[in-house]
Amino acid sequence: MYCKRCKVKMEEQKRSYHKKRKWTCPACGRSRMQQGHDRRSGRGGRDRRGGRDGHGHF
Repeated sequence: MYCKRCKVKMEEQKRSYHKKRKWTCPACGRSRMQQGHDRRSGRGGRDRRGGRDGHGHF
């Protein structure tokens, strides 16, 4: 992954936060989060009925 500001290759952090990978730029110190692929569903992501569990609860 490359920094949008500097166009320099970013370095990956050792651990992941919130199931995402964290990348930092060695030149400017800017950080970005890379989200993993959702294996549950093909398209759409969330349930169409409402909340996360399908019963309107979040």
